[in-house]
Amino acid sequence: MRLYFPPRVCRALLCGLYVIQAILSGPQRAWAVVGQAERFDEIRDQDVKDFHENLMAEEKEKQLRMLQDMQGNVPSENMESYTKDLEDLKTQLLRMPKRDRLKFGLDGQYTYDSNIQRRPARQQESDSVFDTIGFAEVDLGGKKTDLRSEARVGKQWNMNFPISDFLQVEERIRYRRKYFKKITHSVNSRLARHSSKTIEIDGKKVRWDSNQDTAFNYVVSRKLSVNTEFNATKRLFTSEASDQDSQWDVLMSPSAFWNFTPKSRVALGYSFGASRIRSKTGDSNSHEVHMGYFGRVTRKSSISFDFAFSHQTPRSLDTAAINTIKLGTGYILQLTPKSQLTFQAIRSIQNSTSNSPNEESVTATKSDEHFTHDNISISLNTRLNRKLTAIADVGFSHFRNKVSKTGDEDNETRQLSFPISLTFNYMIAKWIQYRLRYTFAFRTGDETADTYVAHTLMTGVNMTF
Repeated sequence: MRLYFPPRVCRALLCGLYVIQAILSGPQRAWAVVGQAERFDEIRDQDVKDFHENLMAEEKEKQLRMLQDMQGNVPSENMESYTKDLEDLKTQLLRMPKRDRLKFGLDGQYTYDSNIQRRPARQQESDSVFDTIGFAEVDLGGKKTDLRSEARVGKQWNMNFPISDFLQVEERIRYRRKYFKKITHSVNSRLARHSSKTIEIDGKKVRWDSNQDTAFNYVVSRKLSVNTEFNATKRLFTSEASDQDSQWDVLMSPSAFWNFTPKSRVALGYSFGASRIRSKTGDSNSHEVHMGYFGRVTRKSSISFDFAFSHQTPRSLDTAAINTIKLGTGYILQLTPKSQLTFQAIRSIQNSTSNSPNEESVTATKSDEHFTHDNISISLNTRLNRKLTAIADVGFSHFRNKVSKTGDEDNETRQLSFPISLTFNYMIAKWIQYRLRYTFAFRTGDETADTYVAHTLMTGVNMTF
């Protein structure tokens, strides 16, 4: 049966997953306002899941009250079944996580990828990848304050492609407190050092990442609340060969949430972002307006809708002006107390306009590129027994890029992707978990280089003390 955790615990778990993802993903841009339709924004996706979990918790509370009301009318032959159901509900609803002031953890993972570079047939190269992560966390919080300090070390080894090896060390501070009963303030601070190999220079490629985030939430009334978030990200390369890639980004996001019924909520928000890079290539400002709805459909299901429009304004001559529309819907169905089905359908439409120099003359020509990306994913999460959980994911993705008559026809492409994965999580003990995942990925397209097949097998162990 699914366990319900308070929103504060969910947010703490989500932050931990972000850290692991950042360590395993390697070099990447700090954030992007526009992008392809891979999935919902992480925060909005978690909001939908939390909303559904709260609905399920309310239903369990109703069942508990109903069973308690029936206590005096239960026949003696059904008393054993009744007592078991009552104890199960009490265990779920009254479960309070014990506060650990000092926590240590170690995660080890092995991955075999049959086509590590996603090359076409007969050009495939396999690789074995080893990842290890160790962390230590100190909880300094109290009854009204959540204050945690965390340190992590991550290392990756690649058997056939050692150029991908890296070492990352980071620290994170998380703070959350409620003021005057209606104002909630949270701060997340992260500083990381990433060191990797490179063929460009005779030495390590060192990168420093700083991410500072703060958010204020004010409860205006029982149905209305407003939220304001500020984020600043700095990425600094210390080696001379890569220092032109150093950049910084800032983001401001005010939003409002209106619970017009006890089981439904509407969100409206605006985001302004600025991105600057030392080489000036890619400097831009961006604006985004997004709206969302999520609410209950039936006693065991909830649905969400999401709409976002963003505009990127170039701040350098070689940066494109980009308009993006993103539509998405998600549906969560609690099939049984132990099984949950999640469905997502997302469409992203983006148009880019830029001025490119004409090779035959000094004048610049305007070029337009337009892409459409559709993504559908279905996930089934079921608890097979007290210690074993299985997760099955099936996806479909269609991407098409078109250019104007004056554009480069080589950039026109169409791609179809079909990822499938099956994951098993086994709890050996409360402090140690084992996971096993198989993933099949297939992609085809207009060009030969767009087609590939990949099989990935991952196994890992997570230990927390």
